[in-house]
Amino acid sequence: MTKDMLDPNYYDMDLPSYEGDEPYIFISYSHADTPKVREILKRVDKEKFRFWYDDTMEIGEDFRRELQTRIESCHAFLLFISPASMQSKYCGMEIITAFKNNKRIFPVYLDDNTEIPGALKMILENLQHVKGAAIDKDPRYIDKLIASLPPETMRSLAIEGDVLVRCKDGSSTLSIPDGVRVIGQSAFKNCEKLERLDIGSSVEALMTEACRGCKRLANLVLPKNVRSVGESAFRDCTSLTSLVVENDEIELGERAFENCAKLENVQLADGISEIYGGVFNSCKALTSIRLPENLTVLGESSFADCVSLGEIDIPAEVTKIDDLVFNGCLSLSRVDMKDKITKIGKYTFKDCKNLEAVHLPRSVNSIGIGPFRGCTKLKEIEVDPKSRYFKSVENVLFNKNKSVLVAFAPRQPISAYTIPDSVTSISAWAFCNCHNLEQIIIPDSVIEIGEGAFYQCEALRSLTIPESVDRIDDTAFRGCINLESVTIPDSVVDFGWGIFNGCDKIHVVCSNNSAAAKYCDKKNIPHHEA
Repeated sequence: MTKDMLDPNYYDMDLPSYEGDEPYIFISYSHADTPKVREILKRVDKEKFRFWYDDTMEIGEDFRRELQTRIESCHAFLLFISPASMQSKYCGMEIITAFKNNKRIFPVYLDDNTEIPGALKMILENLQHVKGAAIDKDPRYIDKLIASLPPETMRSLAIEGDVLVRCKDGSSTLSIPDGVRVIGQSAFKNCEKLERLDIGSSVEALMTEACRGCKRLANLVLPKNVRSVGESAFRDCTSLTSLVVENDEIELGERAFENCAKLENVQLADGISEIYGGVFNSCKALTSIRLPENLTVLGESSFADCVSLGEIDIPAEVTKIDDLVFNGCLSLSRVDMKDKITKIGKYTFKDCKNLEAVHLPRSVNSIGIGPFRGCTKLKEIEVDPKSRYFKSVENVLFNKNKSVLVAFAPRQPISAYTIPDSVTSISAWAFCNCHNLEQIIIPDSVIEIGEGAFYQCEALRSLTIPESVDRIDDTAFRGCINLESVTIPDSVVDFGWGIFNGCDKIHVVCSNNSAAAKYCDKKNIPHHEA
C-alpha cells in the first residue's frame, strides 16, 4: 500500500453514479485503481453516458447482493483490468455474473502485463479490448472505447437552467421534462434513432436546427405553448409523415420543414399569418394543404419543389405571394387566388408543368419576372377586367397600357404572333417554352428585350430585331434549336451572355462592321450581310 492510498480522497471517484431505470453501464474495477479509472470515466461522463459504480469498501454479504442486482439490470459491463482487479474476489464475481447474464463486456487494460487467472481466461481472452494504460499517450484509445460503448446507455438530455442544450442519439422515444422552456440550437440534430418526441407543456421555443436530421421521427405535434420554431428546426426529417401546429401566433422559421420528403398531412392553426421562406421546400409527398384562414404572406420558396402538390387555395387575407413560392411544383394544376393579393414575386410558378390556367385578381399590382417560366402546359392567362394594373389579351399578359409584355401563355395553339405596337418592353422569359410559335414579329416600338425572352422557342425559325433595340439580354434565344436566321441592326451594341446557346442552325444577318458582326466573330457564329 502506497502513502497516497492512505489518503481518504484517493478512493473518491467524484463522478455521478446513475440510479434510474434507463440503460446504463456497470463499472467493474478495483478501488486500488481509482485514480486511473477516474480519469477515463471523466471522458465517458463528458460524452453523456450513464454508468453505475460502487465506491464502498468490498465487505459484507449485502454488498454482493446489490452488485448482482446491478449487473443483472445493466446494458453493458465496463471492466478495468489490472493486477489488483484480477486478484479481487469481488471483481471476479462481477465478471462471472456478467458472463452468466450474457452481458456484453468491454475490457480496458490498465496494465498490459496483467496476468488473467485461469478461471477468467475463457471469458476474457477472446474479447476485443482497449489499452487503458496507453490512453494518456494516445487519445485514439479512449476514442475507440467511446465509439464501442452502446449508444442506448447515453444520458439523453443535457439541461442547463430552462434550456435543453443537448441530446445524444440513444433513445427512440423522448419526452421533454417540465420546466424546459427552450430546446437549444442543434440539441437533437442528427439523432437518427429518435422516432417520437413529446414536446411537453412548458417548451416555448425550438432554436435553429433543433431537430434537423432526425431521420426516424414520424409524427410531430407542436402544442399551443410553442411560440417559435427556428430556422431549419426539422429540416431533413425524412420520415416525418404528419405535422400538427396548434399555436395561432407561432413563428415558423425559414426552411423549418424543408426536405421532410414523406410529409403528407399538415394541420396549421388558422391564426398563423405568415409562412416564411422555404418552410415546406422539397416536401415531396405533400399532395394538398389547407392554409390558415388568417394567412397574409407566403414567403419565398415556401412550397418550392413540392412535386406532388396538386392544387392550392390561397386564403382570402393573403396579400403577397413571394418569389419562387411554387417553383418546381410539377403536379400543380390549379391555383385559386383571392382578391387581396397585391404582389406575385419572380418565378412564382416556375416549372409548374401541369398548370394550364391562371386567373389573376384585380388587386395584383406587382408581378416579378418570369412568373410562369417553364409552365409548358399553360394555355390560359386571365386577368380580372376591373384590374387597374394588368390586362390579358388572348392569353397574353400585359401591363394595363400594354407597354410591357409580361408573359405569353406557351401552350396556345397558334404558330405566329405579332407583338402590339404599344409594347416598348418584352419582359424576361416572356415567350419562353412557346413551342408552337414559328414566327414572332417585333414592332419598332420595342426598345428592350429581356433575359431569356425567347428561351426554348423550339419552333421559331426567323426573327428580325427592330432598330429601336440597343441591347439583347442574356440567353435571349437560348435553346431555339430550329432558329435559322436573326436579323440584328447596327443599333444593337450590347450583347448578354449565352444569347444563342443551343442554336446550332443560326445565321445572323448584320452589317460587316457592326457590333453584332464582332460578337458573332468572337463566338464563332456564322453571319452575313443582307
